[in-house]
Amino acid sequence: MNRKTLFFFLIISFIGFFAIFSSTMSKSPILPLFAESLITYEFERQFIGYIIAASTVPGILVSMFAGRLSDLYGRKQILLISTIIFATAPFFYLFAINIWILMIIRFYHGFSTAIFVPVATAAIAESYPEKKGKYISSFSSITLVGRFLAPLTGGTILFITNSYYYGVYIGCAISGTIALILTIFLYRTRHHNSKNLQPTNNSSLTIKEFLKGFKEVLSNRVILTTCVVQASQYFAYGIVEAYVILYIKSLNFDTWIIGVIPAILTLMLVVFKPLMGSISDKVGRRLIIIVGLLLGGGITLLIPITTNYLLFFLIICGFGIGMAMVISSTAAYVSDLSKKEDYGAAIGTLSTIMDIGQTIGPILSGYVVIAFSFGGVFSMTSIVLIASALIFSLF
Repeated sequence: MNRKTLFFFLIISFIGFFAIFSSTMSKSPILPLFAESLITYEFERQFIGYIIAASTVPGILVSMFAGRLSDLYGRKQILLISTIIFATAPFFYLFAINIWILMIIRFYHGFSTAIFVPVATAAIAESYPEKKGKYISSFSSITLVGRFLAPLTGGTILFITNSYYYGVYIGCAISGTIALILTIFLYRTRHHNSKNLQPTNNSSLTIKEFLKGFKEVLSNRVILTTCVVQASQYFAYGIVEAYVILYIKSLNFDTWIIGVIPAILTLMLVVFKPLMGSISDKVGRRLIIIVGLLLGGGITLLIPITTNYLLFFLIICGFGIGMAMVISSTAAYVSDLSKKEDYGAAIGTLSTIMDIGQTIGPILSGYVVIAFSFGGVFSMTSIVLIASALIFSLF
């Protein structure tokens, strides 16, 4: 890795760190608790799932288009738009006085990650064609350090401020602003490896040219199946991230455990994603993905029959390792199957379908938990992961 490429990788990784730290602290562990505190009428409780899912809806709407626009016009401008949202969205939480306003704010905030992740991932994929699994996973793990620290920091702020939720969102605003400043620095500097952020072709933006990348991506059955795998994994992740917290709360565990559980899950992703990404570069992606899905699906069944917090830690570790195996390989596998000039469209499509899964998960779980309690929620999660492994193995 030469100095220019190293500079680019470090700066974009630091942007990702502060951006993801900000967005994660806005939801974990605070969001379910904050939403619950805003409930005025009992019927509003069923909408907690919608609030949790609201930030993933923009990924369905814009990730594909953001990725494709970055193919045509370069990554810099698109990254700048996303970090502006990272910096501004946290301030709006200060005006959330009911769950409906909170839902709108979460929807706006979701555009930041929906745009940033596929564009940054595409830039890294084209920078390291022979080791994309390693470097995409390394970038993701750096951002996951932010995801790991976020619930711990948010929980600490809640403890210090005696559950003053708005104090957490002020911290989110500071971190999002740092991400924006770093992006402006990257945007203005002349010393970065600019080919990573410039257009991969010189096409003008016509409807035909814009849709060309999507046509090539969507006509590949293996790419679409891999996208479904990613969706099922994030379907499960969205459920585990939210409903494990609520399940633990129902068991009257100490407050500090509520913050530690999601942090442990993120730690597993930080540690194991680069390792699994590097292994997938050497032995192939498919086996790693299938084993990861089966591990996550099997261990999720144990959650609703567990009441000991030490066993919870082990279960969350196992789920995190399984998830790391899957998501360390999916983006790299999709780019393996795509042309370089279509990386943005391909990874954007992956992100869009992923967000469909992550959106459906918490919403569907809101109804399942009412009908079948927590056991039904986690059983459904397990079935989805195992079924996804079987489907993927057939293609």
